[in-house]
Order: sequence, then structure tokens, then C-alpha cells
Amino acid sequence: MQYRFAECILDDQSFTLTRAGDVQPLEPQVFDLIRFLARNVDVLVDKDRLIAEVWDGRIVSDSAVSACISAARRAVGDDGKKQAIIRTVPRRGFQFVAAVSLEGEAPSSPPSPPSATNASRPNVRYATADDGVKIAYTVTGSGPPMVRTSHHPTHLDLDWDEPTERAFIDELARDFTLIRLDQRGCGLSDWDVDDFSTRRSSADILAVVDELGLEKFVLFGTSSGGMVAVDFAAHYPQRLSHLILLGGYVDGRSMRGKTANSADGDVILKMAEAGWETPGSAFISGYLSVYLPTATPEQLQLIGENLQKSCSIENEIQGRNFYNNHSVADLLPLVDAPTLVMHSAEDAIHPLSEGQKLAKGIANAQLKVLESRNHHPLPHDQCWSEVFESLQVFLES
Repeated sequence: MQYRFAECILDDQSFTLTRAGDVQPLEPQVFDLIRFLARNVDVLVDKDRLIAEVWDGRIVSDSAVSACISAARRAVGDDGKKQAIIRTVPRRGFQFVAAVSLEGEAPSSPPSPPSATNASRPNVRYATADDGVKIAYTVTGSGPPMVRTSHHPTHLDLDWDEPTERAFIDELARDFTLIRLDQRGCGLSDWDVDDFSTRRSSADILAVVDELGLEKFVLFGTSSGGMVAVDFAAHYPQRLSHLILLGGYVDGRSMRGKTANSADGDVILKMAEAGWETPGSAFISGYLSVYLPTATPEQLQLIGENLQKSCSIENEIQGRNFYNNHSVADLLPLVDAPTLVMHSAEDAIHPLSEGQKLAKGIANAQLKVLESRNHHPLPHDQCWSEVFESLQVFLES
């Protein structure tokens, strides 16, 4: 992929930067920094996120970050006074402010099988929430519009490259114009936030669909994103044609009492805290294995690495604490969109009883039980195709 801006071309296949036709010598860290900022044009990136992405979360001094920024500016023909390409926002972070155009999809070696949609990497767009927070979203595929709100955290770009998540995206984008978004506090959306509530997140969805001019659409909520979807359906019923929930739940883990399925919530959070700052942490793979018990170690490691890069540990803790201690039970009677609830029969994190509560609490909702041990079905699950077949039957009925 080539990133073109100002007089520069950054090529992430040959790992070169040319400016006005001349190759600029770069340290690997400086190249990675320019590429990361160029891929997140106009996004305000704080120092912690920069370190997580460019230095893989290692301990780095402020002077080392400043030296790398200065070297990047020199390479692209910028400086600390002009800041025409890389801008410093005092006490907040850094922002790539030059216009960027992309050319060419990076070839893979060995070649990977073509995706179901043969789609190139979608451009990241931004909607502005009513409090000024930037919400990142992408649009893929064609057909009736479907908005997917997923668990916290996600990362639009990293999820695109992760095989199990990409398979899910491709299946949906076969038949729908799929709009994915990163909730505030994670991924490519603004991280410097302190409200992780479903009320706030559903208002952020409204900002995205208003930006796109969508009057009615299908809303697909997965995991904790199901809580957000229920909140949206209850507060903006006129905007939904259908509601689909996969692995959703009514009551957070701390709200369910001391049952076998909920008492270990603190243990899971402690595992996340212990491993978040360590690349390839066994703690992260360990807690993910509770969600995805049939995933391979290789799958868990890649999913875990992406998760660690998707938000700070502080945001992970705040988000998880909110959902663990939240309930949408009082909103269920307000949902009047046709609703399909899908839930794995042996989900150990959010048991089938939570899916049943959703289906019982929403008028005329349908429940589809999936024969899987995974919280979110994986492509090798026998029920994988049932998810998308059931979805189509539901929407056509």
C-alpha cells in the first residue's frame, strides 16, 4: 500500500519513504510511526496509544517519543514550528493533518484465499458525536444497510486482518451494506473519554447513521454490543427495520448473583489487567479461551494481540466494569422492532439463560439456539452457516 501526502510517498511493501522523488533514510521506528499516523489521518492519538502501536507497549521515555516525532517531521519535510503534516496537541497527543490518498492493495505472500466479498480494505470515516467525540466507522459490501455494534473493545483496521472476524464481516457484506464502528474509547475512535454507557454508545450510533443519511436499517448487536443495540432500539424505534442479537445478555455478570457462571468475573478482569501490557501474554490468551474454548492457540494469540492494541488497560477496565454492572431489563418492553436472538447453547461466559431472557422480554422476539461452546461462533463451528441462514430467513419472513 502506498500512502501519498504532501510531496511524499510512503510504501509499506518496500518500507521506503520518498519526498519529492528522493528516498529518505529512516529508522524502522520512525517509519512505523509515520505509517501509523498516516493510516489514522485527522485522529488525535495520545502518547499511550502511540507507544502501544509503534513500540508494542514497551516502556519508552518522553524524550524518545519526542525524538522519533522530530525525526518523522524531518523525513516528511515538516518541523515543529510549521506542523503542517504532524501536529502536536499540547497535553493531548499527535495528529496527522495532511491529506492522504491510498494506492494499491498490499500483495500478501504466500497469497491468501480471496475474501467472500473480494473487498479492498475500506476507508475509515468519522462521525462527530454530540459531545464532539469522533466515532470511527467503515462501510463494506452492498445491499440493504446493516449496522453492527460489537463488544468493547474493537479495532476496525485490526479486525479486518484477523481471519475469524474477517470471515464474519465477509459473510454479512455478501448481502448487506455493512456499517461497522468502533465504540468511543477504543479502536480508531477517540480514546480520551470517560463515559462507556450504553446510552452514550447508542447516541454515537445515531451520529453515524445520521452522517450516512440512513432513515431505517437493520441493527446487529453482538456480545455487549447487544446491550447497546437494545438501548438504541428502545430510544430510537423509528430508525430500525429489524434487530438481531448474537451472544447478547440482559444482565451484566455482576448483576446475576453468585452463580457458577458469573462468580469468576473478577478473575477474568484480573487476568486482563495482568497481561494487557505484555505482548503475547498467556494471561490474555487464557481469559479469551473462556470465551472461545474451541479456538486454536494461534487464533487466541492473534485475537489477543489485536485486543491489547484496541484500547488502553484503563479503558478496558472502565468498559468491562460498566457492562458487568449494567442491566437493560427495563428497556426490553420498549423494543418493538422485529427481533431475532441467537445464542450458543454452551456459552460459558453469558449463558443461554441470558439469551432466553432477551427473547422473553422483547415482544414477539424469535430465539435461535446454536450448538456451540463458543460465545461467538467461529468459522469451524458446525453452526457457523446457521447464523447467516437464520438471519436471512428472519429478514425475509
